[in-house]
Amino acid sequence: MASTPSQKHLPNPRAPLAKKNPSTKRPFTSTTTPSSGTTDPLKKSAKTYIDSDVTVRVSERQRGNPLLKHFKNVPWAYAKVDADYIVGRSACVLFLSVKYHMLHPKYLLTRMGKLRSKFTVRILLVQVDRTNDEPLQDITRIAFVNGWSLICAWSSAECARYIENFKSYEMKTDNTLRKKVDRFDAEKTVTALLTCVRSVTTRDVKTLVTNFGSPKGIMQAPMDKLAICHGLGPKKVKRIHQSFRQPFRTTKKPEQTPTLATRARQSKQ
Repeated sequence: MASTPSQKHLPNPRAPLAKKNPSTKRPFTSTTTPSSGTTDPLKKSAKTYIDSDVTVRVSERQRGNPLLKHFKNVPWAYAKVDADYIVGRSACVLFLSVKYHMLHPKYLLTRMGKLRSKFTVRILLVQVDRTNDEPLQDITRIAFVNGWSLICAWSSAECARYIENFKSYEMKTDNTLRKKVDRFDAEKTVTALLTCVRSVTTRDVKTLVTNFGSPKGIMQAPMDKLAICHGLGPKKVKRIHQSFRQPFRTTKKPEQTPTLATRARQSKQ
């Protein structure tokens, strides 16, 4: 029996399925979901945090220290390190309380000896939980002799804040710690200088700058030329002239002790 035209184009159900070409895979779009085997890049593992430069590495010795609860601005993780806290590639922090030093006086020297050749920046962070002066003086002497920078704090939160600052300022220059100063403004500087003289106003300063051109010219100007300036009276001219010629320190002349001849004359009178 001859097959109809419609039956010729029907697929054979017993024929094997054709293999898909791997090069023609559907690209990943926003509507598709990744497979269960892939990891979310936003979820970083603990190892990633430890290897990163923003993490404070904490020694296992510090497990249970109350200051760990106050870390809020920088991440931290336990690691096998010799120092108590690693805050940089060559910077470490050794934590100590005054109470613990009173109970174990040899502990500090032992720890410092192990860390001497491993770090260039060595910070001794001391929590002052006792008011005795002698233990703190001993700690200061040990830190000075062994070349450690001593930082004193009075609470666990303050200690944590110091460690966070050490880590956050690791890669920054000293310019970030300096006070920001505005650019030099000659007009403001001269005005602030001359208005210190009694009764001199900003208008008088503009007059002086216009006539003499610079602070040096104003300081070296004689009284007759200052008197020519408009708006400057004789008292004001005298004060301006004397302000740049008087000594900065007024020294009292030592009292001379009267001689024997002077005393004899005074006694006769």
